[in-house]
Parts: sequence; structure tokens; C-alpha cells
Amino acid sequence: MEALLLLEYDAQPFSTRPALLRRVEALALARQGRLRFVARQRIAGGMVREIMAIDLAKTGDASAILARWQADSAFPGGVDTRLLTIEPVRGTEPPEPLFP
Repeated sequence: MEALLLLEYDAQPFSTRPALLRRVEALALARQGRLRFVARQRIAGGMVREIMAIDLAKTGDASAILARWQADSAFPGGVDTRLLTIEPVRGTEPPEPLFP
């Protein structure tokens, strides 16, 4: 995967996550992306935010995907987005021995 799309939103209302997951499912069926994870964060005042991470097959598709989603009146409001480009990192872990 070349890019990671982060969607951040309030955990309330409960309808936001399923609405976004339906869109991610459509991406997966079109082989444009897949769900990486959903994380929760408690913030001041007891509020809970969720962050959904989506692997995108092509970085260039992100703008078109977001524009299409945001033009749809059924897209949940209050969703903040961030696009991260994934870069390969080499040599962060010691190599595994070839023989035990």
C-alpha cells in the first residue's frame, strides 16, 4: 500500500463508524483500499474520538475518493481526514538467523 488515509470523528453518534465502514467495504471490493484499524481515544470531558486508518492502493486516488465521499450528502459530518504517504524503512530490526 502506498498511502494511509486517517479519518477522525466523534464516537457519538454510533452511526458514524458503520457509515464509514460501508465506504471502506466498497473500496475493498474495488481493490482500491482496505481497513487497517479503528482506534479509540478518550479526550478531556469524557468524550471519545475514533480514528479509522485505511490503506490505499494508490496515493493519487485519495483526493478523488475524498471528493466523491464528501460530495455525497449521506457522508457523515464532522469527519477530519489526513493523508499519509507510506515510505519504506529498511534495517529497523535485526536480521533473523538463517540457521538455528
